[in-house]
Amino acid sequence: MKIRDPIKWFLEGVVMGLANITPGVSGGTMALLMGIYERLIHAINTVPLKSFLSIFREGKEKFIEDMKAVDYEFLFPLVIGVGLATVVLARLIGTFIENYQAMTFSFFFGLILASAGTLYHKIDGFDIPLLISGAVGFSFSFYIVGLSPFEATHTLPVIFLSGALAIPSMILPGISGSFILILLQQYRYLIEALNRIDIPVIVVFMSGALIGLFSFAKVIDALFKRHRKATLVFLFGLILGGLRAPVMRAFEADPSIYEWVVPASIGAILVSVLDCLYRFKSE
Repeated sequence: MKIRDPIKWFLEGVVMGLANITPGVSGGTMALLMGIYERLIHAINTVPLKSFLSIFREGKEKFIEDMKAVDYEFLFPLVIGVGLATVVLARLIGTFIENYQAMTFSFFFGLILASAGTLYHKIDGFDIPLLISGAVGFSFSFYIVGLSPFEATHTLPVIFLSGALAIPSMILPGISGSFILILLQQYRYLIEALNRIDIPVIVVFMSGALIGLFSFAKVIDALFKRHRKATLVFLFGLILGGLRAPVMRAFEADPSIYEWVVPASIGAILVSVLDCLYRFKSE
């Protein structure tokens, strides 16, 4: 492992954390763009949750062996980056959305559209089954982001369920976990809880998030192993369908042509440059 690798993974975690707290943008989309998505899913699955429960039955030797298999060198700096970005940038993102809604979501639109383009290059040809897979992904994402917010309370069971539903969405390209929290009427409440460091709310939310995350990661990992190409096309459809979210949010603020085109172009250019850098390094 090169010394610069942990720094790179930390910065990639920061990018994912920023995306995760932004309605309409998915950390999973950014992970796909940066070429770390499959390693992320596999690394999550290396964490031996069952070993924690069976340590007294199978002995500590098996537990230690399983713990050694965890991809620490990748997960640790990435998680630190995600967590730091989430805590530090939560208030900043809220300010931008509140004061510059049209331009902010136009920028996100450009990011997501260009991300779909980068994923398209990873898919080698389409056939009828793959087109169906993509259409299912698009329809699912397009429908979810078009739902109206539900009426919900801020009780701890609801917060737990919100974590279980939203965090898996944050690693699923095209489905914004933050947007799921908006649908559940928990986004603003949780951002405020994070800013005031409300420990009970944060702990309950993270408990639900961990359960949802590890359960979902196993499903995605299995799909990549057995149906990699179909899974990529499905994720491509998810990203395209997810474009509905930033478009809806941007046009709620009635943007001018300038407020729409310029930020979207900047977002698309940034992603394209980043994609070129990653592809150049991988060649």
